[in-house]
Amino acid sequence: MPGPGVKAPAGRGGRSAYLWAVLRVLWPQPAHIMRHGYGVRANTPGATEFLVLPSENRATLLIPARPRRAAAGALRNYKASGGTRDRLQYRALALAARTGLTEVLPHRIRIESGPAASAADITGYLRAALGPDVLVSLHIGPPRANRKPVLQALTPGGEIVGFVKVGVDSLTCELVRAEAAALAFLADARLTRLRAPRLLHHGQWRDHEILVQQAFPASRPARNDAELSAAMSELAGIRGIRSLPAAQSQYWGGLRSRLQALTRRDLAGSLLEALDGLEPVAGATNLAFGSWHGDWTPWNMTMSQHGQALVWDWERFETGVPLGYDAVHYNLNGAMVRRGIPAERAAQAVLTESPGILRPLGVGPGEAGLVATLYLIEIAARYLHDGQAEAGARLGRIDTWLLPVLVRHARRLSEAKP
Repeated sequence: MPGPGVKAPAGRGGRSAYLWAVLRVLWPQPAHIMRHGYGVRANTPGATEFLVLPSENRATLLIPARPRRAAAGALRNYKASGGTRDRLQYRALALAARTGLTEVLPHRIRIESGPAASAADITGYLRAALGPDVLVSLHIGPPRANRKPVLQALTPGGEIVGFVKVGVDSLTCELVRAEAAALAFLADARLTRLRAPRLLHHGQWRDHEILVQQAFPASRPARNDAELSAAMSELAGIRGIRSLPAAQSQYWGGLRSRLQALTRRDLAGSLLEALDGLEPVAGATNLAFGSWHGDWTPWNMTMSQHGQALVWDWERFETGVPLGYDAVHYNLNGAMVRRGIPAERAAQAVLTESPGILRPLGVGPGEAGLVATLYLIEIAARYLHDGQAEAGARLGRIDTWLLPVLVRHARRLSEAKP
C-alpha cells in the first residue's frame, strides 16, 4: 500500500516544503538533492540541474537547465489551456530559454543519482517505459488533498512525450488508477465532439501509481456555450441515458450512503438534512442520468481548430449522475477562478442561473434547480471525503461558502410544491 504521501504545511514556507518533499519522493536515496547556485556547473555524470520558477519559496515549475531546447519545450507546453496572456508569457519564456537567457536565473536544484539508478528514481523509471533519452520537468500545484506530482516527459529536443501523474498516497493512487481506467474506456468510444488523451503508460513504481497520457497542443478556448454543450451532451450519453424520478435512482441512494460514511459528522449532518428535505421534490421530479467528466473546467481543456473539445484530467469520470453536472461544475469553477467572483456568490449564481446553464443540455427549468442543488451536495461530499480543508485547499472550508448557500436553496426547493 502507498505510504502517507507528500504532505507540507499550507502556510508560509508550505510550497518550498512541499517541493522538497516531492523531490525526495521522486528521487529517493541514494540520490543527492541540493540547492545549486548560479554559475556552478553540474559536471557529475548522471547529475540533473533544474531551474526553479519563479523561486523556491513560490515554486510553480521546475525545468531542466539543459539542453536549452528541452527547457524551452517544457515552458512552451506549460499552460496549454491558459488564457492569451498566460500563453504569450510562457512563449516568451520559452524563447528566452532557447537562446540561453534563462541561464542567469539564480534558483536551481541539482540532483545526483546514485549508482545503478536505472529505475531507482522517476527519471530512470520513465526512461525504461518511454525511451532512454527522456527528460522531465515538474509542476508544483497549490495545496489540495488530491495534489500530486505532475511531470512533463520531454525529448532532448524539447518535444513533449506525455504528461505524467504520480500517485503518492491512498487518495491520489486511487485517482490515478481511476483515470487510467477511464482513458482505456474512452479510447474505444466513438466520439466526435470530444476527445480524451491517449493512455501511453500505466504502471507502478515504488508503491506509486504512474500514468502517462498524451499531451494536447495549445489551441483555443471554447468560443461559445454551443461548443461546450455539444461535447458535454455527447459524453453524458456515452453509456446511455436513463430518466426516472430522482429519489428512486441508484445515484440518490449512493449519495446518501456516502454522506452517512463521512467522518465530519457536523457538516455531513447538514448535507443529509438538506438531502432529506429535497426527497419529496426529488420523488416527483424526473431527471436524466448519464455520465460526467467530474472535473470539467476551463483549465482542463482546449478546443481543436475543428471545434472538438480536447479534455484531460479524467480522474473523476463516473456514470449514473444527473445530466448537467459538468455544465454546472464548469460554470462554478470558471466564475471563481477565471472571473474572480467570490465563492459564495458564485455558488448562489449557479443555482439562480441553472435554467440558462442547463437549457442547452436539454434540462428543463423545472428540473434545473434540483440538478444544481444535488451537484453542490455532490461537491461538498467530495471535498469532505478527500479532506480538502485539512490539506489547506482554498475552497476546502465548505462551511464558509458552499454550505450556507446550499442549505438555503434546498430549503426553498423543499418548501415549494412538487
